[in-house]
Amino acid sequence: MRFEMIKGLGQRLSLADRDLSLVEIGRIKGRPFEKDQLTEAQLNHHVHVVGASGFGKTVFLSQIIKQQINQGKGLFFIDLKSDIETMTNFANFAVQAGREKDFQNFSLGDHSVSMVYNLLGEGTATQIRDRIMNSLTWSEEYYRNVSSSFLLKALTGMLYLKRTAGMKVHLGTVLKACENGELLKEVFARIPEPETEIRRTVKSAIKFLTDAESLKSLQGLRSQLESIVLSDFGDLVASDREGIDLFETVRDGKLVFLYLDTRRYGETAKAVGRFILQDLKAVSAKIDGEIRKENRKPFSVIIDEFADLAQEDFIGFLDRARSSKMSIVVSHQEISDLERISPEFASRLTGNTASLYAFLQKNPKSADFISAVAGTRTVSKKTHQEESILGFATRTGGSSVRETEEFIVHPNVVKRLRVGECVVVKKYPRADAYVVKVDSGER
Repeated sequence: MRFEMIKGLGQRLSLADRDLSLVEIGRIKGRPFEKDQLTEAQLNHHVHVVGASGFGKTVFLSQIIKQQINQGKGLFFIDLKSDIETMTNFANFAVQAGREKDFQNFSLGDHSVSMVYNLLGEGTATQIRDRIMNSLTWSEEYYRNVSSSFLLKALTGMLYLKRTAGMKVHLGTVLKACENGELLKEVFARIPEPETEIRRTVKSAIKFLTDAESLKSLQGLRSQLESIVLSDFGDLVASDREGIDLFETVRDGKLVFLYLDTRRYGETAKAVGRFILQDLKAVSAKIDGEIRKENRKPFSVIIDEFADLAQEDFIGFLDRARSSKMSIVVSHQEISDLERISPEFASRLTGNTASLYAFLQKNPKSADFISAVAGTRTVSKKTHQEESILGFATRTGGSSVRETEEFIVHPNVVKRLRVGECVVVKKYPRADAYVVKVDSGER
């Protein structure tokens, strides 16, 4: 990012000026002396944010981003909109905190401010094969299995040369390997004869490509790879240049902002997002395997418009991310958006995130869901006996008191929230629910 183009910067903050443990959100309505805060432990138990467009969700996320940057912590932010105001604001936060060297930017819509990003990341042939398969979409199980088998064989040879001879392997390389046998023939020729098993595997992939019907069965794989590699931004994700290394980013506590611009690139941008989430999962596993627990740094991952990128296996990742000290914040518009993935996904996500921040929900089902998550409380209700006298209901003086359950936060409250207000439901370290007026961040 060219920081010289960023104007209007405030005074830089020293580490001594920063509270390194809390993210302040806003004032709790009805509790005049209390403010809502997210502790590091609460962040590490993950946060779910929902809200209609224009009602304060972006301001809320900006609060977390700004304070995490000011506290010297690492951050990974994925945004599907890619507007210049958001990009500039977040870059300003890094400059104000004196963290220009930590800042890395990836934008599908503006190459002039973007680093390259090898979406395949690091890993074994099996790991990278799985990353590719899980990031693409498949309607036929047969073609999925054929593509998976071929990729494993081709990657076995290419990654051997990456380890031993520095071969560059990215989506562009994988696409070439799927097109014809020429690239794999070159790979085969460079593998030493003593490596008989690897040579046999690569030779099998070459033989597969010589059969017309077999080559045709990879058309779905090739088409999906082409939509990324041959796109306007192909040079950012299929490049031999060094770029963003997500493992180094997390390990060293750097700042990475990714803008995928689905308004211009639609499904292709979402596919890139799925690749990035797969890389994130792989990095979490690598941290658990290579960095001792006491040496792991807190690192926040914030995913805006999450419903467009979410997949079923993301739920399992949330639990594993906690052990690698990754704090996950997912944000989208309506709870009902998650039904696209599965009817149970919203409940599973809520069960794996300890804090819920809900801005205005226009869909009654979403409002009912949030109220149900907040729960009920037992209250005493007094009822009076009445009798009809001359057609009028008149109290007799008799009464009774009974216990009943009522919503802590009624669905109507969720449907009537004003701009900047949200319902907060927390389950860690203890259960609580209330309405918060989110700070504007103009401090």
